[in-house]
Amino acid sequence: MIRYAAAMALLLATPAVAQDAPTRPSITVTGRGKVETPPDTFRINAEIEGQGANQVDALRALAAVQTRVEDIKALEGLERARLTTGSPSVSPTFDPACEKDDYGDKDDCPITGYVASSSLTLEASPVARAGDAVSLASERGARSANVTSFYLGDDAGQAVEAQRAAFADARRQAETLATAAGQRIVRVLKLQNPGDRNVAREMYGYGYVDDVVVTGSLARPTISLTVAPPPVRTEAQIQVTFEIE
Repeated sequence: MIRYAAAMALLLATPAVAQDAPTRPSITVTGRGKVETPPDTFRINAEIEGQGANQVDALRALAAVQTRVEDIKALEGLERARLTTGSPSVSPTFDPACEKDDYGDKDDCPITGYVASSSLTLEASPVARAGDAVSLASERGARSANVTSFYLGDDAGQAVEAQRAAFADARRQAETLATAAGQRIVRVLKLQNPGDRNVAREMYGYGYVDDVVVTGSLARPTISLTVAPPPVRTEAQIQVTFEIE
């Protein structure tokens, strides 16, 4: 249960200027609403790399690993999936003695090979397959793989529900304060919406997943993992001014 503070202002009509219209007595309150919904989409990130005696061999090894790990988009049980890649890079590896000796210039340190690296990001549904996606990516050669977020593919309906809850909260506060002041609510004079908040979007900066249907041969991991993510919280805040009498 979340408590909210309300600011009450009783604005009584004052004859400041003869031609000014009387100011209506009013109460201004801030209502807050929250909706919690089970997530329907997940995102995982997989780091991949390939090693070789030269740049070409390292890139060839990376391409082979990437081809295997990309099978996660064909994971059995996925309904929608979108796979994107990071920016590949190639860098040299040096003789371990460089870590012990003081090489003032890296040019003096012997190069022993090259490492090519990149990353893959899978956004897919349903969330029940997130654990298996991580398992499959690891089995296919990812250096590391982890779930970075669970979220809603489309939270428009949740935003509306949160706004309704916020308005209901504002009206409850206004009625309580008006009754305490010996007044009653007449109508809404002003309504401001400072903006809705989807906590998952703010934390992870996700985008919506395109409806790409998974078809063709399906892949399954050797080891299946289950997940039980927490609900996605969508919040709204509304400032409402009510006329009272």
